[in-house]
Amino acid sequence: MMQTETQTQPDTPQAKTDRKAKSLIKQVVMIGAAGALLYFSFRDCNLAAIWEYSVKSNPVFLLLLVVNAIISHVLRSVRWILMLKPVSDHKISLFNSFTAVMMGYAVNIAIPRGGEVARLVSISQSEKLPVAGVLPTMFIDRLLDIAMLALLLGITLMVVPKEMFGDLPPWLVPGGISLTVATFVGLAVLPHVHKIMRWFINLEAVRSKLQDKWRTKLEDLSDQFGVGTKSLTNPVAYFPIAVLSFAIWFCYWLNLWFTILAFNIQDKVTPLNTLITFTIGSIGVLVPTPGSVGGYHYLLKTGLMKTSGINADLALAVATLNHFICFILVACIPAAICLAIQSTRKNKATSTAS
Repeated sequence: MMQTETQTQPDTPQAKTDRKAKSLIKQVVMIGAAGALLYFSFRDCNLAAIWEYSVKSNPVFLLLLVVNAIISHVLRSVRWILMLKPVSDHKISLFNSFTAVMMGYAVNIAIPRGGEVARLVSISQSEKLPVAGVLPTMFIDRLLDIAMLALLLGITLMVVPKEMFGDLPPWLVPGGISLTVATFVGLAVLPHVHKIMRWFINLEAVRSKLQDKWRTKLEDLSDQFGVGTKSLTNPVAYFPIAVLSFAIWFCYWLNLWFTILAFNIQDKVTPLNTLITFTIGSIGVLVPTPGSVGGYHYLLKTGLMKTSGINADLALAVATLNHFICFILVACIPAAICLAIQSTRKNKATSTAS
């Protein structure tokens, strides 16, 4: 296969400096965006009231939230193992997969999207897997999440009660149906995307107009899709991957529902309201701020106020506590424990070998 230009060009000191500068600028911009979104979330709110609402929350449901959040990460780790099977010649450890997933979440708190690199390095080193084989599976893992969010959005558009948002545009329900159908079609087509891309690239009309570098990039992308979706072409693996995808996102919804129960506001925030709010808040996770700070707070707060009519202080208390537990606590503590266990195992293996 032809190499891309970026592969053939030497990595000069100037190129490294430029990359570091761009990365630093990107981090500063994302931190600034998080600060701005937090400002818009907390302005005109009573911090004392937010704190009072939070300390009065039921610890039993918060504990259930912690357990459920960890379960969702275990399910993601299992799904990833199924996707990694075609690129591994041995059985992948659930502990190593879970450690890599938690490392990714923990690093994302400090470095937006940096968690993807940490996750890639962690599983590649612990399981001795080729980076080129692991990377496409992470890309497909992300695509599955986007597909689930699109499916949720489509369902939400169909079930939004008119009394919540007033007069709704007439295209809302048809749009929701279309998005839902399109998502299912996309999930069905996903395992065959690399074949479709290859067919398209090899069309005479396309090949004659594509420059070599663009054709090479499209072929590389097609190969990555082929590696990443190899497990999806196996009917035996496709079904559990699909089931796990739905189970993961059900756990995510359950995280918010346990938070609602902890604040004892289930009489105002029904399961349906929670689903709509959860979908709105999940869009905030797409904003690449450190640990999804700011965007998640603002959208979850807005969603709770719009769907359930609760006051801004209570809505922000729910959003803040839910974010702290799901994005900070459940990411950092398991990641630290897993790293400590891995380090202990490595030290024992080194001492035994010597």
